Amino acid sequence: MRQAAARSLIAGLLVAAGPPAASGALFQDIERDDASAVRRALDAGETTPDAKVGEPPIPMLAVAARAGSIELVRLLVSRKADLDAKTPAGETAVMLASFVPDTPGEPGVPPGRVQVEIVRVLVEAGASLENPGNLTAVSYAAYAGNTEILRYLLDRNASPDGGATGEEFRYPTPLAMAVMKGSSEAARLLLERGANPRIKGPAGEDALGLARKLNRADLIPPLECAVALGPGERFAERCKR
Repeated sequence: MRQAAARSLIAGLLVAAGPPAASGALFQDIERDDASAVRRALDAGETTPDAKVGEPPIPMLAVAARAGSIELVRLLVSRKADLDAKTPAGETAVMLASFVPDTPGEPGVPPGRVQVEIVRVLVEAGASLENPGNLTAVSYAAYAGNTEILRYLLDRNASPDGGATGEEFRYPTPLAMAVMKGSSEAARLLLERGANPRIKGPAGEDALGLARKLNRADLIPPLECAVALGPGERFAERCKR
């Protein structure tokens, strides 16, 4: 898979990163974080915490998390919305809240404290951080290069390998995603937390092979060191900056 194809794969997986088509006033209320209006609709029985809006239909919680609507997220969590409800692309609210690109022009809301807070609210309420065989919040934070969210997720025992369960994975691992974006800090953090650099992604390449192909000169030495680690050796101890 060429670099462009790899990027196309990730872009396709993030289909819910942009806002779905509006479905009336409710969607607009969610996007502008009008918790009072949504609370009235909930109390009147006009909608439910697990209702879906937009086209394709997206769970309200996922829309709120993606839009940075912190008050709506708090409201829906308090009303016992399904924290792990998925979009048609298989994304959860905590995944979408974790994808905060810092490159101008890319899909997504601007980086900000609100996204960190949304991730925290969802995780403390019990949102799952694992998604075996698929992408995870760690995957999205790594691809976005958002090390604050990434560190928070890893501190709460989220797998540094995302949904990978073996030596091959049908999606890029979080480490491979960090390599794709050239995020040295995210890649090193994942390696320090035990990410497996040998897992091969959909193109049959591991993170080191991908770094070489993309000429990520700053990432090749730490990845070479990580691959050479023996049993019981730790990246943070042997692979100094």
